[in-house]
Amino acid sequence: MTLAVFFPSLMGVGILISGALLLSDWVRRLLPQGSVRRKHHVVIGTYGAIAETVDAAGYHLEEPWFLSRGLRERRTYLLLAFGLALAGVASAWIGIEFYRDPLGLFYQSPWAVGIGYGVGAALVLVALLCAFLGAAYRSSPKLVMRLVTDTSLGRIILPTEEDHEAALDNVAKE
Repeated sequence: MTLAVFFPSLMGVGILISGALLLSDWVRRLLPQGSVRRKHHVVIGTYGAIAETVDAAGYHLEEPWFLSRGLRERRTYLLLAFGLALAGVASAWIGIEFYRDPLGLFYQSPWAVGIGYGVGAALVLVALLCAFLGAAYRSSPKLVMRLVTDTSLGRIILPTEEDHEAALDNVAKE
């Protein structure tokens, strides 16, 4: 009996995760940030190689400001909060409906409700964080701002030509 419930539920989780990955890839393709993200990865790689070399020589290189991320627009956080809350509630509702459907594969399977509630709760928590960021914005606590600067909640910042020229001038002076 346990295997008859576990394996179909496990397959269902795989299908849900595959669908979520396909959806996130599709959304990334729609967003115009692809070239910015690639440039940011090049900058991070370049900094990493230089920092390793400097550390091997016995010196320490400070991390530049453009390796961290900046705040997005307030309305972006509010729209994300609305969309994630809607998706979280829908996920929990779908889990309950799968559990109740007598003709479905997940009929009275506790995995269906557990997965629905788990995914729903995670999405609602991220929605609450985005709503808090949208409401508090620049006056957010340091812990929340740390999440913005270190995760995808923040916007990628690339160095400008002036930053390149200032770095070259700084190297020439030393």
